[in-house]
Amino acid sequence: MKEKLVKTIQIIILLSPFLDMVTAFMLQCLNIDFTIGMFFRFLLIILSFGYLVFIYKENDKKYLLLTLGLIFIYLLSFGLIMFINKDFNSLLYELKNAIKTFYFPVLLITFYALFKENKDLITSKHLVILYLIYLLGIFIPDILGIGFDTYEISKTGSIGFFNTANEISAIISILMPFFLLYLFKKHNFFLTIILIAILVYNLLSMGTKGPLLSFAIIIFVIIFMYIIYLAHEKLYKKLTYLVITLFIFILFASFYLPRTAFYQNIKIHLDFLGVDNVLDVFKDKELFDHFVFSSRLKFLGNTFDSYEEAPILSKLFGIGYIENYNTSLESTKMIEMDYFDILFRHGILGFILYMSIYLYFLIKAFKINKKSKNIPYKVSYFLSLFLTIVLAFITGHVLLAPAVSTFVVLLLIKKEEKYA
Repeated sequence: MKEKLVKTIQIIILLSPFLDMVTAFMLQCLNIDFTIGMFFRFLLIILSFGYLVFIYKENDKKYLLLTLGLIFIYLLSFGLIMFINKDFNSLLYELKNAIKTFYFPVLLITFYALFKENKDLITSKHLVILYLIYLLGIFIPDILGIGFDTYEISKTGSIGFFNTANEISAIISILMPFFLLYLFKKHNFFLTIILIAILVYNLLSMGTKGPLLSFAIIIFVIIFMYIIYLAHEKLYKKLTYLVITLFIFILFASFYLPRTAFYQNIKIHLDFLGVDNVLDVFKDKELFDHFVFSSRLKFLGNTFDSYEEAPILSKLFGIGYIENYNTSLESTKMIEMDYFDILFRHGILGFILYMSIYLYFLIKAFKINKKSKNIPYKVSYFLSLFLTIVLAFITGHVLLAPAVSTFVVLLLIKKEEKYA
């Protein structure tokens, strides 16, 4: 039974990119809200919970079950308060979003037990294969001109056979360091050039800022560390080659960039804002918010006002996902900054419960992986961890989107140092 259960969970995880593609097709083409991706991701919860209850034998089992019990009690309380403050018609929407939000801590707890006894269930090699499928799932449809548009109106870009730009951007960003580490370890020049070209093409054709910024941060850190290494070892010939390569890359990027969806979207955005000089954006708070944060700071202010006016019970348990219910100001717009959405949607108690679980495993992961003597692995791991934390704050759709948070869970419970 144990072997079949573990194998089933592994297969579902490895099918993630294909589940996301089928989900996109169901939503985009068939307009079906209940998707196959949703079904299998919650099947993961059920199976891993079953493993924790019936198979897991470690001493910390009672603490894991107690924490899951607290989450269940909170969600019941949240649903009751939503029913009292709003009505039955809103309850299903509120609970659906609450369960989606708490998918991450529940999966984190159950997967912790699962992976503690099955360390090689998902390896770094698996993550690289999954990443490559995601890349090709964007690249091939875009080349053939059959991919879904990144934006519904105005801006350009393609996200291949995936549904939302924010979610696929987050996945591409947080797993990128492991993909680049794989290429570094492979020592295959032609394979590296081809796969890096596909990656860069995707980053520019998607038209979103997050993955490209993540790529820039990763490359900067890698090059900076490599320059220090070459200088320390007095390998000046290799250092010269590196500088020449960087110069050629910058020239090529300068030539190619204006032809990309990323550049066109910046131009469209600036034209929409009536800005002639991009530096003017940084002189005006509203322009800066609109251009850099896509008005997230504005939505943050609106939600904060709703939270501030809410009764004390709502401040403790959250205002939910429908603001100003049954009024002329009713809104279901999320802030799209994960930490703030958790705080306001689920109140002080929900936020403390959620973030306590997240921070416990985050600190635990940091302590375990900092002991690694494999420097390239350690740099890649902490870059992924850093991007997870930052993107959850800036762009959202990291902790609150099950398709993405599944990979965050895998990252937090990951202990291995080598590729399988």
